[in-house]
Amino acid sequence: MKVTIKGFLTCKRAEHYIDCADNYAVNKSSHRFSVSDGVSRSFFPKFWSEIVVTQFVERTDLSGNDLIKFCQEEWQKRIDKIVALPDTKWFTKSQYNRKDPALATFVGLQFFEKEKKWSASALGDSFLFFIPKDFKDFQNELVILSSKTVPIVFDNFPDYLTSIGDDHKGRPKEESGNLINGIFYLMTDAMAEWFIKEGENAIGEITVWQSQADFEKFISQANEENQMTNDDCAILCIELSEVEKNGIEYESEQVTKLHDLIANQEAEEERVKQKKQEEEKAKQEKESENPKDNKFDSSQYESTTKEGSAKEIKEVQLRKGFISKGMKTVKELFLGKEKEENIEAELPENNSDSEAENIDGQSSKQLEPVKESRGELETTPVENKSHGNDKNEETEKIEEAKVEKNESANLESKEQPNIDPKSKIVDKF
Repeated sequence: MKVTIKGFLTCKRAEHYIDCADNYAVNKSSHRFSVSDGVSRSFFPKFWSEIVVTQFVERTDLSGNDLIKFCQEEWQKRIDKIVALPDTKWFTKSQYNRKDPALATFVGLQFFEKEKKWSASALGDSFLFFIPKDFKDFQNELVILSSKTVPIVFDNFPDYLTSIGDDHKGRPKEESGNLINGIFYLMTDAMAEWFIKEGENAIGEITVWQSQADFEKFISQANEENQMTNDDCAILCIELSEVEKNGIEYESEQVTKLHDLIANQEAEEERVKQKKQEEEKAKQEKESENPKDNKFDSSQYESTTKEGSAKEIKEVQLRKGFISKGMKTVKELFLGKEKEENIEAELPENNSDSEAENIDGQSSKQLEPVKESRGELETTPVENKSHGNDKNEETEKIEEAKVEKNESANLESKEQPNIDPKSKIVDKF
């Protein structure tokens, strides 16, 4: 009989492999295979699931409760070392003192070479599936092993093995059969839920996975398209062929190890970190080698900034000057007009007539001495004639002044309506 093994696993999206609680193990010498999913809400579940799968495939001398107790002792030893570390958090110590256990689901498969039989047991929502090579009816020929009852519902409360005491949840379900050509699939809950939902199409999808990269690409796409729950995923594919031949020959094995994934991820993170440090160091060295250029650039920037700021300040001052000048001009015009209107308002309506009368009175008074000395003027005809001309010229000037005054008054009355000075102030502002 020939056996081909493929195994892939990955962590939750946006998490690290070091936090992955899914584990599997393969032992070609004992022909044992196992998968386990550590329950995330328990105490150090990733160590518990790792110990369970490892000890199952290696300790062929133990079975049942004896194997479980041995696993519990191994888990306790590891936790004791962790808690004894000086940097252990207080809440970790608190859980340790309360004796909080780790929990994990489990599936174990074993081949019996001489008998050409297989035997398996399962507890929780980790599953075993087997499909014959030349199946004709997928649903009827598919073998499903799990402690979950039908109808199968995936939730956050699976059956489990506990790392402390005998308070396990549920009872393992066991099944066995003759070895025939076909494929065994051992997988944790997220993969099992997807497999059951997809049915026969899942077989074709799994066949395409030829590497860890293919598997990770599929899981990422399935999560983005909501075809699969975002969870740790682990799957073992064990294909049997030429079962009629005696013995078991492992033709190929392509099983990704979690420790390798953790190491590769940490190495990549360290590489990225070192690259950033080198880039930062090179940048600092470049700056230190060219201090003058840096100084020139900074001074040039500062001068440019200062010039820009001075220019902006000057523009603001100019705008303020224009505004203040405009306001001053408007104010002067307004106050001048208001003053003129107040003066005109104080004058009587017949201001022009009274002014003319005053001018006539003044001119008549000025002419009285002339009348008194009429006799003298009569004795000198030339002088009388000149005085008469002067009188006529003065009278004409007075008349012209009166006319001009009346015209200006009429013009102002036409140009500006009769508005109350207070209302003008309101309009102005």
